[in-house]
Amino acid sequence: MYDILIRQAKIVDGTGQAPYVADLGIIADRIAWIGVADAANGKYTVTAADTGRSASNLGGSVVDAGRHASTGPQRSGHRIIEAKGMVLAPGFVDIHSHSDCSLLIDNRAESKLRQGVTTEVVGNCGYSAAPLYSPLIEERRPEYEGIYGLSLDWRTFPEYLKRVEASSPSINYAFLVGHNTLRASAMGFGDQPPSPDQMARMRTWVEEALDCGAFGLSTGLYYAPACFARKEELIQLASLVAHHKGGGGGILTSHIRNEGKGLLEALEEILTIAREAKVPLQISHLKTFGRENWWKLDQAFEMIESARQQEGVEVTFDRYPYLAVQTSLQSLLPDWAQAGGSEAIVQRILDPSVRRKILHYLLTEYPDEDYWASIYISLVADEAHKKCEGLNLVQLAESLGKSPVEAGLDLLQEERTQVEIVQFAMSEKNLVRILRHPLTMIGSDSSSRAVDGPLRIGKPHPRAFGTFPRMIREFCLEKGILSLEEGVRKMTALPCQKLGLKDRGIIKEGMIADLVLFDPERIADQATYQDPFRYPEGIRMVMVNGRICLEEDGSLHTGQGRILQRR
Repeated sequence: MYDILIRQAKIVDGTGQAPYVADLGIIADRIAWIGVADAANGKYTVTAADTGRSASNLGGSVVDAGRHASTGPQRSGHRIIEAKGMVLAPGFVDIHSHSDCSLLIDNRAESKLRQGVTTEVVGNCGYSAAPLYSPLIEERRPEYEGIYGLSLDWRTFPEYLKRVEASSPSINYAFLVGHNTLRASAMGFGDQPPSPDQMARMRTWVEEALDCGAFGLSTGLYYAPACFARKEELIQLASLVAHHKGGGGGILTSHIRNEGKGLLEALEEILTIAREAKVPLQISHLKTFGRENWWKLDQAFEMIESARQQEGVEVTFDRYPYLAVQTSLQSLLPDWAQAGGSEAIVQRILDPSVRRKILHYLLTEYPDEDYWASIYISLVADEAHKKCEGLNLVQLAESLGKSPVEAGLDLLQEERTQVEIVQFAMSEKNLVRILRHPLTMIGSDSSSRAVDGPLRIGKPHPRAFGTFPRMIREFCLEKGILSLEEGVRKMTALPCQKLGLKDRGIIKEGMIADLVLFDPERIADQATYQDPFRYPEGIRMVMVNGRICLEEDGSLHTGQGRILQRR
């Protein structure tokens, strides 16, 4: 008698091996038994086989995903789920997420849960929710307290984790500590190198986060204030991850310094940092940004593969299956214009002589009007500007009788820099090649959202609602870019192996029962850029830690998630 018995599911187990039809029994939070029914005698038999998959692509050991031999009478369960024609997979792991604060605003994590996500890795791109000290608090308060009503009442990493635990999250969370957050808390938004005292504070906070089980350090070198950091600063902090007293196994993740014109130089920098710090590296949302840079993908792949094979850098990367990015409008400014934080930026835009310098830079870097037409306003803070959401900068400019650059700067100034954008700048051909690459994992690069409540705001990127079903429907089932089993592996076993989560990510007896059951005929994303608040179809059921969180009728059971810790 099992707590839950799933009958006749087509199991795609996460290893990349061929699917098989079987029954699966769950006791407490574990997969207790897997067997194939023999209708002739009413018993279950599975021939023990070495179905393990070599994990050499990730530089790890062989994953033993064998199905154990078992015989016995008909099995039963307190809850029986008839799953004939359905696919049962490990719960999807969002290796690149930004739900650090949204999970405190709405613990349902609904836009992720309804995609089949059972674990999110948060703290990416250098932005974690802790440590949180002034002047970082003052920088974040307008957004989180003003827009979302979230009180920033924690300071340390342990205090933040207590807040998360008290919120009773619905899915699992693995945390990274962010370099941008460390730097802003230690020394504000200045462009100077850290003093010995400031560096000591950052080192202490990294150690504190690792002591709490954080899975590593993230960097966002494209953004202020990390864009002012030198390589030596990053090597020092990343080395703490590799040599933490609790044991190695942590990772460095990076939104690199440049993903367009300076892509190859930025890759060289982060590969050097990982090599010298002796830490495994995860390159965030690998892309070639801008048509003039699409040709660089071959060289990027060559650099990454060479670093793995010849220099021993354990480097992998992730990507979302879309052609547009979501970022801040502020990030388009030159680095020098972003020093000092939001108020300093606003004052520069208001200063006529400095504004002219900024305009000259933007028009020199991006002279083509098509560039500005590719940028859509995703989120603003002031109700007076809500009508701008969904417009591109050319449309906004026409409505105001201004140039796109002037309209963008004025909006940035009036919104006190609280403007998010969606921008189209990537190649379909390159996207396919990146998704197909054996080192790629899948991440949404999005926080959790909902179709109701405080997280229904703006026009977010549809990846918040559709990343994982889109990957399955479009790139596995329809276009055949990847087999279904390989696509699932990129969303389950690979990220778990990267994180060192040995009891999650594959379907095998003894593993944690994080599972998603979906209809392969119906699974599909529904969210679009103009209508993003739409949940996907075809996700029949989701289980987190052995308990059903998403029922077939769409109802939710919240609070089943856990804070995961690096071992």
